[in-house]
Amino acid sequence: MDSVWFADFTLQRSTRRLIRGSEDVAIGARAFDLLDMLVARRDRVVGRDEIMKAVWPGTVVGENNLNVQVANLRRILGPNAIVTVPGRGLRFALDVTSEGPSTLRLPDRPSVVVLPFSNLGTDPDLVWLAEGFVEDITTELSRFRDLFVVARNSALVYGQTPRDVRVISRELGVRYVVEGSVRTAADRVRVTAQLIDASTGGHVWAENFDRDLAGHFETQARVARAIVTCLAPQIDRAEAERIRTASPVDLTAHGLALRGWSVISAGDMGYDVAPRERAADLARQALALDPESGLAWRVLAWVAWWNVYHATTPSVPGTLAEGITAATRAIAADPTDHHGRRLRALLHFMNDDPEAGLAELRQAHEMNPNCAVTLAWLGLYEGFHGDATRGVPLAEAALRRSPRDPSRGSLLAALGFAQFAVRNYAAAAEAADAALAEAAGSATPLILGAIAWVGAGRLDRAADAFARVERIAPSLVEARLAGRWLTTNADYLARAHTFFRVAAGLAPPEAADALR
Repeated sequence: MDSVWFADFTLQRSTRRLIRGSEDVAIGARAFDLLDMLVARRDRVVGRDEIMKAVWPGTVVGENNLNVQVANLRRILGPNAIVTVPGRGLRFALDVTSEGPSTLRLPDRPSVVVLPFSNLGTDPDLVWLAEGFVEDITTELSRFRDLFVVARNSALVYGQTPRDVRVISRELGVRYVVEGSVRTAADRVRVTAQLIDASTGGHVWAENFDRDLAGHFETQARVARAIVTCLAPQIDRAEAERIRTASPVDLTAHGLALRGWSVISAGDMGYDVAPRERAADLARQALALDPESGLAWRVLAWVAWWNVYHATTPSVPGTLAEGITAATRAIAADPTDHHGRRLRALLHFMNDDPEAGLAELRQAHEMNPNCAVTLAWLGLYEGFHGDATRGVPLAEAALRRSPRDPSRGSLLAALGFAQFAVRNYAAAAEAADAALAEAAGSATPLILGAIAWVGAGRLDRAADAFARVERIAPSLVEARLAGRWLTTNADYLARAHTFFRVAAGLAPPEAADALR
């Protein structure tokens, strides 16, 4: 046999190469000869005299030369790859096959495996903690219907072997790998997690989490949820970049729909209709290949919502009807899709049906409590239609759960509107500025800023925000001046409408005084 495989390695005799994953391993000529011989005679113990004659033929060398080469191979292959049998010789201990590792095709959606975490603690009674984190993170990631998550049992086999994430990617058919470690000391636990693009070996994200150890199971669950809510947006971001650079002709129906989702998600608060039209076009291409693509229907629902929000559609009733139908088709394709339920809820709100909207939005949150975007929208709409006092805590929880979310601008805007609902105008204005910093050129933070700064008594800042939003989103400004806001809360509506007219210079400042 010209090639044999063991652990993560390929030994190619004809080319005298040792390969790990897809990269050559630097190995000297004598070390290669020694490895080749031990692999070929792996069914028995090989005596030292036999080794010396095969590896150093016709040469008188000291036994230390053999010891150096054995140490070198153990450093490369692992300490247990070559076993010393006292008084007899050496034996190659790794399993060898004549067939290369199987390569599974990558799914057409983001795929991830959570590898066993390293236990760096000294307390033997807490060894189970590292395993518990892996199980909890795997379970929580599985709640995200857009992810393909490898089962925990398949990941466990990589716990005791040298890891090459590119080999793992091929063997499990995944693009992303989560690795980490757990260190316990006194009454504290530190969990380190990192996300790796297994196709390249490049790091996407890393984070440390420090928590109290009191209440092991509660700590485990809390850290696992924190990791997952940080992790999922990073997978989305990395996947969106990968899909962005792919050629449309090379994409499956799901790939086209995923590209559409990344386009509409990246430009969701933007007034410009071009990204929405591009997303809708990609979704329709996907549906031409697969009419039951839930993700493609979800993209069309999201496009419809933003077109109605920005008043960039010639027929609001028609667009709402199309959006609700699209969201319903997405849910029919996957009843567990919390994104689809969130979008249908938002469209119900637009359709003046807040009772149906709140019920469905709450259901979407229950289906996936780790989704920060759903949590933020729930906070926003509790402030608009439900219990206004719940709005700010929910929106703040969304930001805590996903502090590096690519949609952070939307999360901050949701928080700001929820703060406006409870009359915390200074905080709402601060959130508006923060949202604008995350999503420069977006109309939504400027709408928020205009009403919040009037509430805070800073009419100069309010006028500036109004002038800027009027330039970039004239139809949205027209809708708001006409009294079309996303709320059935009479108090909220009165304040928002009056404050916006004050910011526009269409009402005297005194009109706001009685409402603050």
